[in-house]
This record gives sequence, C-alpha cells and structure tokens, in this order.
Amino acid sequence: MYDFPLTIQHIFWRVEKLYPESEIVSRSNKIEKMSYREFALRVRKLSSFLKSLKLEKGDKVASIEWNTRRHLELYFATTNMGYILHTINVRFHPNEIEYVINHAGDKFVFTSPEFEISKLKTSLSGIFYLDENFDKAVEMQKPIDSFPQLDEKDEAVICYTSGTTGKPKGIMYTHRSIYIHSLTLLAKDAVGISRNDTLLVVVPMFHINGWDLPFSALMTGAKLVLPGPRPTSKDLAELIEKEKVTIAAAAPTIWIDFLNFIEKENYNISSLKTVVTGGAEPPRIIAEKFNKMGIRLYHAWGMTETEAITTVNQDQEKISSQGIPLPGIEMKLVSLDNEKELPWDGESIGELWVSGAWVAKEYYKEAEKSKETFRVIDNRIWLKTGDIATIDKYGYIKIVDRAKDLIKSGGEWISSIDLENAIMSYYKVFEAAVVAVKDEKWGERPVALVVPKKEYQGKITESEIKEYLLSLNRFPKWWIPDKVLFVNELPKTSTGKLDKKVIRELVKNM
Repeated sequence: MYDFPLTIQHIFWRVEKLYPESEIVSRSNKIEKMSYREFALRVRKLSSFLKSLKLEKGDKVASIEWNTRRHLELYFATTNMGYILHTINVRFHPNEIEYVINHAGDKFVFTSPEFEISKLKTSLSGIFYLDENFDKAVEMQKPIDSFPQLDEKDEAVICYTSGTTGKPKGIMYTHRSIYIHSLTLLAKDAVGISRNDTLLVVVPMFHINGWDLPFSALMTGAKLVLPGPRPTSKDLAELIEKEKVTIAAAAPTIWIDFLNFIEKENYNISSLKTVVTGGAEPPRIIAEKFNKMGIRLYHAWGMTETEAITTVNQDQEKISSQGIPLPGIEMKLVSLDNEKELPWDGESIGELWVSGAWVAKEYYKEAEKSKETFRVIDNRIWLKTGDIATIDKYGYIKIVDRAKDLIKSGGEWISSIDLENAIMSYYKVFEAAVVAVKDEKWGERPVALVVPKKEYQGKITESEIKEYLLSLNRFPKWWIPDKVLFVNELPKTSTGKLDKKVIRELVKNM
C-alpha cells in the first residue's frame, strides 16, 4: 500500500480542486468575503512572496494576528512551502513575545499593525505589517506554480504554552498531526463539520491553530467565518444571524457573555445548531440555556501539548465531563504516589496521561522539562497532563482539578473546579474562582473570588453564596469556602484561562 503523505498541501489541493465556490467570511474593519478559488490564488501569490525572502525549508516565520483571512493565508502559504509557522499569542507581554521569537529562531514576523514589535531585541531579518499595503504587495506577485515535495512528518507549526508555570514552552505540530486531527474533527462523534455547515471560529488562531478548526473547515469545503480582532457578543450575534452559522467554537467565558447579551437582544440565531467550547469546564447553566434554544453544547478538552482536542462530550446530561477520547487517542489514569495504573471505576483519582496521533513528544529545545512531562513506555510516548481526573467504566473522563490547584484541607481533597462551577450556577454570578489559602489547623482552606453580574453588583452577599452552595446538597460543610470576596474582574492568562497564580497573590493581599 502506498504511504500517501498526509500534509497541509493535500488540504490545499481539496480547496482548489473540490470546493472553489465555497466561501470565507472575514471581519476586520469591514466584512470581507472571498471564494476558496480567490483564497487559493492569494495563497499562491503569498507563497511566491515568501520564496522571494530566500527562506529555506524548516525556517520559522512568525505571525501575530487575530482570526482573519490574512492569518489564514499565512497558515497555508508558509506550511505549503515547507516553512514552519510560529503563531504568537497576541496577549503575550512584550517580554514574552521577545523571548519566544528568539527561542524559536524566527526569521520574519508578519504582524497586525496594532502590535509594535520593532523595539524588541530580536535577531529578526524583517517585520511585515498585515494591512492594505501588504495586500497590494502580495497582489503584485506571480502565483507560484508548484510547492516543494514534503514529508508528512515535516514540522509545520510551532505554538508556545501560556507560560503560567515559568517561561512559555514550544510545541511542534507536524503536517501529519495537523492533518489527522483536522480530519478527526469532521467525525460526527467529534465536532461533526460537513460541506453543508457554516463554521464560526472564535477560538484564537494564534493559539493551537484555532484548535485546527480552520483546517477542518477547508478540508471539507464548509463556509468559514472569521470574527477578527476582539469580537464582542454583538459582533458574534450579527455574524451568526447574517451568515447563517451552524457551528461555533469559543471558550466558556465568551459563551457566558454571549448568552447574557442574546437574552436581552433581538437576534435570529436559529441557524445555530452546535456550540463547541473548551479551555475550561463549562458551567452547566450554559448547556441548559443553549439547550432551551435548541442548540447542543459540545465540551471539548485538550492542551497545547495535545494540539488541543483529544476528548469530546456531546452528552448534555453529563456536560461537566470531558467526554471520551477521540479515535487516535488513548488515555490512562496513574497513581500520584507510585505511577501505577488505576481502574476505570469513576472513583479512583489520579493523574491523566495521554498518548496519540496528535500528542507532542517533547518541548522544543527544552530537554529537562521534556523529561519531566513526557514518558516513553514500551516505545510509546505518554504525556503527563498534570490534570487530576477520574475515568468511569464507559471511558468518560472527569477532570477534578489541575494538580497544582487542588485544595488539601485536613488531609482531604477539595476540587476548586467543582466549587467554581457550582458558584457560577447561581443566577447573580457572572464568574468565580476558588483558590487555597494556608491555614494553621487544616493546612489549606478554600477562598472564593466572585464577579457578580452587572445588575447585581452590590446586591449579593457572602452568606448568600455559602447558603446556596449548601442548598445544592452536593458538598460537605467543610468544602464551603471560608471567605467569599467580591471583585470586578478575574485575572486571566494569555489563553483566556483563570490565572490562579495571580489570583492566589490577590487573595493574600485582600
């Protein structure tokens, strides 16, 4: 059997040959629409432009950009030419941007004009600003006739972690890993994208390839909608209504805002059938509200190290669970004490280890950190996720907490995630975070930081939250936070997750 190379070049072949009339919609200062045929021509011209820079196979080209068609063009032009695209998180501090550019060894950066990077101390050969002048420069290029022959194991994209436990760490994605992951997402038991769908990708293209969803959409000829920089709930509602979006993907915080907005405004979002969320466990109230509108919520789980999605949960009754592993992924539960494998009984708690077709094998140029996180067992590479979980007899995974976020009180474990989701189910609460504080008697005790909804600011009390938690009959009394502190907002990481490290420092000073 011929080993056909599974590369991004083949996805591009499908774009040109099979779906030339499919559409890409991109919001920036205005709404732009182009066919796949027009997009493919732009990619070929941009490829010629890149070639003129005297880049060689394996050279790294960085992007600092939002979810736009210019970014999508870079996705394909760089990788089709055998270069490695380094998608830089736009929310990184300038010092972090400087660090990852130098650590990756980027040759050029293509950036939105809003990001000033010329003063950073880097060894870059050049900076290009993604604006109308850049479009004109690309338009003048002759389309490249053919792309170099690539191996599916060639590296295609490098993405850095959010750096919550030190400096950001680089993860390399290959053509093969991107192709297989993108293909898997088309399955009905995954995201289920088809030629007939319109996909709105809100998850950032600057982190984990927008979960590979842009590649999936173009692989199957779906209409792709890119919401541009800093989309508001109003922007999303307008795009869903006007473009008849059927599937949309975003972090839970985006959907919380969106639901609060849509309940008060008059938009027709009846085309929307599926909402995908990941990055954090979605509060049950999100699923309930979407379900009432006839929309199904899919809970996806993954990490930068797993090229995002490794499990999907479509069961609306167990939406807090991370679901079961996708085809191509295997998982096991390992004891924190001796690394022995634990049973799938829904009760045993251990660290989740992952292995599979799109799971990384190491951190880029980080040998020591790689040894700590990746294990080779019987020629199989396993990723130690750092997530504490249970797995039931049906393979449903429930992440209890991050290992570093679990609260140990009187020798017993308390899940910060369970408490956060319970607090967020209260009708007056917009967002919540629970962290541990040191306690002389119990070792650690939970403290909650709560952001009230705007209409309830100053109209919610600590005792109200505690009484609500007890009324749920889900938690023993010793789980209830000792303190509930009200704040206007919660610190987030560059990937939009709660920054527990900063929150713990805040609590110390309150």
